[in-house]
Amino acid sequence: MNEGYVDEEYLEEGNQEMVPYEDQETYDDSSDGQAGDLLMQAANLYSQCMQVEQKTEQIRMWSEVQIAKTVAKYRSCQEFLNFTFGERDKALTKHYGVLDKAVESGDRELIIAALKGISGIVTSSPLSDFDEFVKLYEDTTQPLLDF
Repeated sequence: MNEGYVDEEYLEEGNQEMVPYEDQETYDDSSDGQAGDLLMQAANLYSQCMQVEQKTEQIRMWSEVQIAKTVAKYRSCQEFLNFTFGERDKALTKHYGVLDKAVESGDRELIIAALKGISGIVTSSPLSDFDEFVKLYEDTTQPLLDF
C-alpha cells in the first residue's frame, strides 16, 4: 500500500483503486462530544425517572395511610353515633315501658317520673358530647384517637 492512500470498499470488486486520504470521509472528533452529551442526558433522565418513581411510591404509601386513617375515623364516628343513639333508644324504650305500666296501674307518681325521664331524654341533644369527641379526635396530641 502506498503511503497516503487507502482502498475504498465501495468500488467494484477487482477494480481497486488508490484514493488519497483527503478525498476520504474522515472521522469527526466532534461527534465524540455529542455522544458524550447524549449519554449524560440519558443518565440524567434515568436518574430523574428513578426519583419520580421513588416519589410516586412515597405518595402511594402516604395515600394508603391517609385512607386508612380516614376509614378508621369514619368507623369510630359511626360507632360513637350508634352507641349514643342506641343508648338513647334503650332509655326511651324503658321509660315508655314504665309509663305504660304506670298508666295501667293508675300510679300518678310513676307516670310523672316516667314523663320526666322521657322529657329529659328528648330535650337533651344526643350530639352534645359529639363536639367534644370531634375536638379530641382532631387533636393530634391525643395518641389514642390518632390512627
